Amino acid sequence: MAEESNGELCFVLKTLPFRERDLIASLFSEKRGKFSAIARNGVSSKRFGGSLGLFTASYFEIDPKTTRLSEMNNEALLGLNSAQIKYTAEGLGASFEKLSAASCLNELILKVVPEHKSVPEVFKLYSNSLIALQEASHERSISIVNAFILKITQWLGVQPSLTRCLSCEKPLNEVDGNHVFPQIARGAWICESCHPPSLKDGLSKLVILDAYHSMLYPIRKIEFLADPKEHELLLEFLERHLHYFVPGLERAEVASIRFLKRSD
Repeated sequence: MAEESNGELCFVLKTLPFRERDLIASLFSEKRGKFSAIARNGVSSKRFGGSLGLFTASYFEIDPKTTRLSEMNNEALLGLNSAQIKYTAEGLGASFEKLSAASCLNELILKVVPEHKSVPEVFKLYSNSLIALQEASHERSISIVNAFILKITQWLGVQPSLTRCLSCEKPLNEVDGNHVFPQIARGAWICESCHPPSLKDGLSKLVILDAYHSMLYPIRKIEFLADPKEHELLLEFLERHLHYFVPGLERAEVASIRFLKRSD
């Protein structure tokens, strides 16, 4: 997305109140990546309007000077002077599933993207994922989150191996049965013929195919085949995969994931 003369396009990932009327915002832009900024009088100022709402994209006028908040973390923050809204995620708030899914995307960006480093491919993935959530039915929210996580693992270089059985090396369309069994420590799966009796919880071959397509196609072009319940099981596997392969995530779980799991 291009930068306009009146500001830099940023998504709002998180906000925190500071003092009485200020806000600290975690922002995500194509140019700067993830960074923190302070909006003076951001709680009610007309200069910002609704631009500091979660998932909102706005052109922010960024003050070239920085403000040091030694009482917080002694790090330099950029200052925000004003904002012009470009995109609001109005459709997300009307659905608990979509809101939970979007919150999960934000949490993942906050946890895995480094500070002040341009990552345009992740920026585009995030913006397209928000649009995909708005366009899709609420039942497909969990499928989009799974696709987002799989693409993040590709970007991190820790994607699971999905095409063949780890043991017999047969491709997915040739193995017996309708389920395969995840091998977390190997980032792969084994088929029904190769799995030991102790393994009971498997993933359907259909949801593995969805996962494979998620790594192949743009997120708004994926045609999901497995049902949401199958994708819930895939999400559990992907959560464990992240905890095992991404440093730091084993101690800082993605809390929003629990809202995507059904209680039934």
